[in-house]
Amino acid sequence: MAEENDLDALRGFIDESNDSLQGIEADFIALENEPGNIDIINKIFRPVHSLKGNSGFFGLTNINKFSHRLENLLDACRKNQIAVNREIIDILLSGVEYLQSMLDRAQENPQDVAFRPDEKEFLARVEAVQPTVATGSLQSVITFEGLLNSLIDLGENIHRHSLIPGLLDQIEKANIELKKLVAAKCDQEIASAYSTECSYLLGKEDFSVQIGQFGMAIQALQEKRALSQEQLLSFAKAYDEVAAALSGNKKIAKELEELESMRNFLDDALMVASDEYNGICRKLLNAVIGAFEAKPRGGSARLGEILVEQKLVSEDQIASVLEKQKKIGELLLEQGTIQETDLKKALEIQNKRALEAHLKEGKGLEQAKTIRIDQAKLDTFANSVGGLYINLDSLNFLKKQLESHNVDFNLIARFDSTIHSLDEQLEELHTNIMRIRRVPVKSLFQRFPKVVRQLANSLEKNVKFTIEGEETVIDKDLLEKIENPLVHILRNSLDHGIETPSTRRKAGKPEQGNLTLAARADENNVYITIADDGKGIDPAKMKEVARRKSFLSEEELALLSDRDLINLIFRPGFSSAEKISDVSGRGVGMDVVLSGLKECNGRIQLDSVSGQGTTVSFTIPLTKTLVTMDAMIVKGGSETYAIPSDDITTVLETENIIPLLAKSNCIAYDDAILRLVELNTFFYPSASSTITEVAQKVIVVCKEHGVGLMVDNILSHQKIVAKGFGEGYKKLRQVEGISGYTIMGNEDVILIADVKKIAESD
Repeated sequence: MAEENDLDALRGFIDESNDSLQGIEADFIALENEPGNIDIINKIFRPVHSLKGNSGFFGLTNINKFSHRLENLLDACRKNQIAVNREIIDILLSGVEYLQSMLDRAQENPQDVAFRPDEKEFLARVEAVQPTVATGSLQSVITFEGLLNSLIDLGENIHRHSLIPGLLDQIEKANIELKKLVAAKCDQEIASAYSTECSYLLGKEDFSVQIGQFGMAIQALQEKRALSQEQLLSFAKAYDEVAAALSGNKKIAKELEELESMRNFLDDALMVASDEYNGICRKLLNAVIGAFEAKPRGGSARLGEILVEQKLVSEDQIASVLEKQKKIGELLLEQGTIQETDLKKALEIQNKRALEAHLKEGKGLEQAKTIRIDQAKLDTFANSVGGLYINLDSLNFLKKQLESHNVDFNLIARFDSTIHSLDEQLEELHTNIMRIRRVPVKSLFQRFPKVVRQLANSLEKNVKFTIEGEETVIDKDLLEKIENPLVHILRNSLDHGIETPSTRRKAGKPEQGNLTLAARADENNVYITIADDGKGIDPAKMKEVARRKSFLSEEELALLSDRDLINLIFRPGFSSAEKISDVSGRGVGMDVVLSGLKECNGRIQLDSVSGQGTTVSFTIPLTKTLVTMDAMIVKGGSETYAIPSDDITTVLETENIIPLLAKSNCIAYDDAILRLVELNTFFYPSASSTITEVAQKVIVVCKEHGVGLMVDNILSHQKIVAKGFGEGYKKLRQVEGISGYTIMGNEDVILIADVKKIAESD
């Protein structure tokens, strides 16, 4: 069991480390634009520093040593010992990739801690750019110690050399003097501003628990003792709450800002042992504590407040007594202001509140607990909820059966109330499960700045990349499936869309192109757009490529509109690239994007204006595991179908419709021409309808798709659980116009119509 717990802890460490490393890749791009921004460097420094410390606990010595070297380079950047330029950023980005690779190896085999040859070469590259330290600096002492150790390791007797013993004697004398200076400096240090005897207030709010964490940090610094990971988390939480409370206090703003940049090193033994860091931290902590009003706990002020609250004395009487510097209870008894029973009652209240405050403080120190859940278990849970929805529909069916048998009205009403309550609770359960599965798209989007930067450099293009809507959430499983389609679109935008600086300059555009990746969501879908201000797609060029590659005949091409020509890009093997590059032009077109989106039931739309740019829009369902949707249940012949409500515009009676064209297969609706499709004969061409008269049929208008579905009648409008066809239903997957199935309350299995596919069919 212990070994299993260790593996779980290791997996948790690897997952968290990968998340933190992915999170800083975008910061490197920001650093390239602002190389002197110390805040960005600190933001990158922290996860690398944490990785160095935590990897040692799991025996991952390669990660520990590697991250230590990167940390040294980042520290040199923080201290302005080396200039941050493109070369340094390239090295740091490569270093992060190596660390991610090492974490992947650790996931497979925690014992694999040997450096690979390319990793050794990279570390030599890191050392080559480390700053050269001037003679006489502290680095000289460190180098001296290292050389002495090397000589000892080689078996050399260092005392045989006249130079070394003399230097050691001088160092020892210097150490004695330095110890005196340190001791004198420590004696001059201001004592801790925190006292366990006080409560710390800001207005009427009590921050004693949070300031207690500051006092704990000061105590540890005084003892030159690093905080444990748990203590650091408690302190970090307290700091965030204190900083939020003091956000409008300009007098303490600078100290809070400095403390924020230093607080993450309180668990670093080397930093805590540093007199400079230690002293600055204590002063900052004391300064923040000083911004709060300190009141003695359980003293006269507290008891006086209780007595005033109980209307036993007035505030003026309390003030008069306080001037005499005696215990308030005794003085009030002597004056005859209160009786002894009143005092005892007030003291009991005081003791009770002190106990409650103590318990509250204990609870305040508790950390929020999280657990990791296997994704397969969440899927199973979600599928169980799908079964509950079907059972709920069965209850509705049974209710109708009871009504048809003239069961007591009161019993039916109670039955209906129970169903309604169950429906609400099930909806809440469904929402909570889906919320657990959803993650921000930020975890994917933050990988792209590096990809765009590398591609732009290889193509010699100047591109400003902007990301919007990073906090939009989507099902984790779907997020992984859309990565390849997004990368492909970004590559196309950089290679085919945005021009080189010289070409843009000739076209009267700024040399720097714009590429935007944005996300937003509504209740059902996530919408992702990739927009560029490049040269756009020329319909004439698309037509020429189609002709040259014999995709279509001259007659077929002549019938296509500009939009149709642009959408030829989705044809398998279609590529308009004029030359093969490392980025594109190998005949692998946008069909790979379509296949990727098909896995997550997504849709794509492309809009382009020649000379102005292109926008590609993805529409992806929020979740895939459990898809519930509102649907219209319709009858066509002897079959029953479900049509998703999102696809339906309205419903029309055919008796008031005037068909167009000779075959009567089109109707006019809202300034649009819709093609009529009889739903049942679409799937069963030789089937006969139960209603032969067209005038008695119903048309389900789906204007967005340019089609009207003709059915015999409408049965109901309800929520359904959409299910996909598993491995045992491969033939059904190939049926055009069907997206899945659902199970009704009477246990009938009905097919869900794919309106988009029906509209696109010939």
